[in-house]
Amino acid sequence: MRANPQQLREEFRSHLTSEEIGSLGVDLGAGSNHYRAYVGPPFNYDINGALQFQFMLDLGLREYHRFLEIGCGSLRLGRLLMMYLLPSRYYGVEPNEEMFHEGVRNNLGASLEDSDFIRLKKPTFSYNDAFDFSLVEGTVDFVIAQSIASHTGVEETKKLMTSVSSVMHENSIAMITYIRCVAESKSNKENGWFYPECISYTDSHMSKEAKALGLIAYKTSWPLLNKRTDGLITTQTPLILTRKPWKATLAQQFSGLNIDAIEQLV
Repeated sequence: MRANPQQLREEFRSHLTSEEIGSLGVDLGAGSNHYRAYVGPPFNYDINGALQFQFMLDLGLREYHRFLEIGCGSLRLGRLLMMYLLPSRYYGVEPNEEMFHEGVRNNLGASLEDSDFIRLKKPTFSYNDAFDFSLVEGTVDFVIAQSIASHTGVEETKKLMTSVSSVMHENSIAMITYIRCVAESKSNKENGWFYPECISYTDSHMSKEAKALGLIAYKTSWPLLNKRTDGLITTQTPLILTRKPWKATLAQQFSGLNIDAIEQLV
């Protein structure tokens, strides 16, 4: 589905009061200093979080799994995951501590220290941009890094994938999204962080990095196609990483996931 940002914003605005439009940051651009806008288009905050959640369900996520979210931001996805998962199963890493706490207050209605929801669900958080995932103290069943590799240079992307691999056991599933380009000339060659700018990589680049870590890389489609006003398509391509060849579990079959849409990268 091709998404027209202006039409999506106007449709969203039409259902809100003027006070809600302001408090939800609806008219702010992605990357703005607001808990919803900082992590993407504020008028898509609900949809994008729900799409991520549904995608992980399609991959077989159950409430007993241990889950690591890299770049948990203002809990756009995390608020849904924590509600679904059993206590002490959710781990979130976010470098922007101020934005994270703003998300906690606005989404959960209290500070991290005062939230009954946090006390009930017992999540674990870490604030770092070094891809240090020691907070999980071992391995996890699922990992998601949404729109991280669309802002990380070559060395940073390699470090991201290396760190993800370090917390994967034999049956873990990781999903790292990136902006896909076809031409090698368009694939990023520089190191460093790029935000709010976006960069792209070829499938072959991502596959090569995965193979170097002994991982098998698969790709599939993301249902919402985003196109910026300057013409850049910023749709995220989900890169699914496993240690063993893909085989749908009972949970995945039950979810109705289109297995044929998952294609191994070579």
